[in-house]
Amino acid sequence: MWEYLQHKRQSLVFRLLLYFLITILALAVVLGISFSKRLKPHLQNEILPNVDRYIEYLIDDIGLPPDLAVAQRLADDLPFELSIEGQGVNWASSLNLRALDVGDFEPAPAPYDGVYFSHHRRAQYLLIEKQGYRYLFAVDNSLRRGSERRHGFLFLFLGLLLLLLYAAIRRMFKPVEVMSQQIQRIGAGDLEQNIEVRGKGELARLAAGINRMSAQIKSMLESKSGLLLAISHELRSPITRMRVNLELLDASEIQRKLIDDVREMEVLVTAILESEKLNSRHAPLHRERCDLAALIQAVVHNHPCHDRIKTELSPLELEIDQMRIKLLVKNLIDNACHYSNDDAAPIEVSLQHDRASLQLAVEDHGIGIAAEDIARLTEAFYRPDSARRRDTGGYGLGLYLCRLIVEAHGGLISIESEPGRGTRVIVNIPLDNS
Repeated sequence: MWEYLQHKRQSLVFRLLLYFLITILALAVVLGISFSKRLKPHLQNEILPNVDRYIEYLIDDIGLPPDLAVAQRLADDLPFELSIEGQGVNWASSLNLRALDVGDFEPAPAPYDGVYFSHHRRAQYLLIEKQGYRYLFAVDNSLRRGSERRHGFLFLFLGLLLLLLYAAIRRMFKPVEVMSQQIQRIGAGDLEQNIEVRGKGELARLAAGINRMSAQIKSMLESKSGLLLAISHELRSPITRMRVNLELLDASEIQRKLIDDVREMEVLVTAILESEKLNSRHAPLHRERCDLAALIQAVVHNHPCHDRIKTELSPLELEIDQMRIKLLVKNLIDNACHYSNDDAAPIEVSLQHDRASLQLAVEDHGIGIAAEDIARLTEAFYRPDSARRRDTGGYGLGLYLCRLIVEAHGGLISIESEPGRGTRVIVNIPLDNS
């Protein structure tokens, strides 16, 4: 319930209705204070003199000493209850009034000495002290009860009016919610659906503008995708021909080196194309539910350095792009193997998680990385000076691809390293984006 209210608190409709409610309450408070300020002088100047004179007539009818039979008849005929105390008299027209303790009374303003007011349990009381007797009048409260019923109906009507107002505002702002959902779909790469445009107002024009924006983004992405496919075809075709021709040559050291160069070019082209696809924020991931621990274990098992890898994997099922997560794990292990000696401690691959996120870590005990190079390791084509050697391979795209894959899943990648002690790459991915 609390989470629902927290979510609704961010709603434009809810906040607008809340502002209406606060305005109504503030208006009611101001009117109530104003009414009470106006009522008090009216009570003192107009009502109190008449009430005081009326009570004097009643006391005169009862007489001194009080005639209790007359007092009872007046209480039966008129809309009030009465009690009389003093000089040996302790009488009340009602048992409820006899047991009543009304507490402190408020004295009436001058010149009404000996007159006091009080209220108890929604009833009004008037206390008169005269010639040694205390006359307590409990004024009939039927008018007040009728007023309270009217107020109850009024507040019920206002509540229903607020509900109708909420429904009307929600209907009016429904297009905003639809547009928000469409923008989220655009951010996720879904550009196929359009918003249904109704009317000719500002919201209708805004919806039409979002539809045009979606169509333009779709057109640009399709053009970019076509360009990537064309580049891929144009680059791979001559590379394939070069490799075939090299295979037909007589075996030699030069031929072997040329074939290695061509293979590296193929890997480089594939990596560039994959990085461009991932670098597009509108490229949707192909999410499938799987056991991440089993997927990582399979990558480790198929890796050439699997006998140097130690795993500690906590089972976890979630929806991920399996192909790209495999590429992520493979690249991290490749880096750990390239920069570790064969006689070094085993490479450690661990997977842990809690309710909020998962943490994948790959740690080696190799040559390490200088502190000034760590911040740039995930940039495209960047390699620290110590890695610019032919025997390590790579073009500085491995960690760049890893960063793009992690960010596409809504996560972050961080690197901890110390020269001569090794490197630890940590991947954090929130589970609600997985």
